Amino acid sequence: MVEQLIQIFQAMTVVHERFNEQAARKEEVIKKGDMPGLEQVMKEESPLIQQLRKLENTRQRLVQEWLEQKGIIKEDITMDKLIPLFPEKEREDLQYWQQRLMTEIHKLKDQNELNEQLLEDSLRFVNLSLDAMSPQNQFAGYGGDGSNDDGEDFGPGGRSLFDSKA
Repeated sequence: MVEQLIQIFQAMTVVHERFNEQAARKEEVIKKGDMPGLEQVMKEESPLIQQLRKLENTRQRLVQEWLEQKGIIKEDITMDKLIPLFPEKEREDLQYWQQRLMTEIHKLKDQNELNEQLLEDSLRFVNLSLDAMSPQNQFAGYGGDGSNDDGEDFGPGGRSLFDSKA
């Protein structure tokens, strides 16, 4: 059982390493503004998500079976609480792979936060660009600050009375 658990941690680590590679690719396509490239990277992540889901389900099943064999009845036991229950050699291997996996998970979390910030910045830039390109209803040079003091020439829609149909 312990060997299977170690193999699962190894496989999960490899999957997270691939996720980290994809996250770095995402950063590059986001910086370039390459939306088709971003879609492609996200499509390539889909099988990784499925693989990780299967590995996690197998890990949970193995841990539950092992706990039942040992007569331990606990819900939601963490690996930190479980590892000390193994013999020393197996414990060292499990701790090593657990630590490698956690390192990859933290790298992925940091990269995803960076990518999220880059996307938010890109959206802000697009919105600012759209706002700058949209027509303004103010006439600079008339009325000092562009406002219409008497309010008679422009209706609620901002159109001049001279633009209305006769």
